[in-house]
Amino acid sequence: MKTLYAMCLLCILALTSCEDEQVYQTCVVANPTQEIEWLRVKVQELQASEYCQVVQTGTWKNRTVFVLGSCEPNVNSISSVYDCDGNLLCYGGDETCPDFSKEVKDIKPIWTNGK
Repeated sequence: MKTLYAMCLLCILALTSCEDEQVYQTCVVANPTQEIEWLRVKVQELQASEYCQVVQTGTWKNRTVFVLGSCEPNVNSISSVYDCDGNLLCYGGDETCPDFSKEVKDIKPIWTNGK
C-alpha cells in the first residue's frame, strides 16, 4: 500500500511540476560570420554598404542573438536582432523590444566593415 501511495504521489508531482524553461539553440561555433549560412550572406550584403556596419552577438532572453546595425558614432539607428536560425526577433530600440539595450548580456562585436 505504501508503494502505491508513493507512486501516486510521484505521478501527481510530475503532472503538476513547474513549467519547462524554453531552451534555445546557442550558436556555438568558432566563426559565426562564416559558419552560419544566413549570417554569412548578411555580412556579404553589409560589406557592400558605404556606411559603417557592425554585427554583434550577445544573449537576450536566454538565447544567443545577432545584432546587425550601424557603427557610426553620431547616427541614431535601429538595429535588427536575429536568432541563431536567422529569424528576425525584433528591432532594438523601437517598440518591438524597447529595453533591448538594457536586457542584452555579453554583447560584443564579431564583424565590422571598418568604414
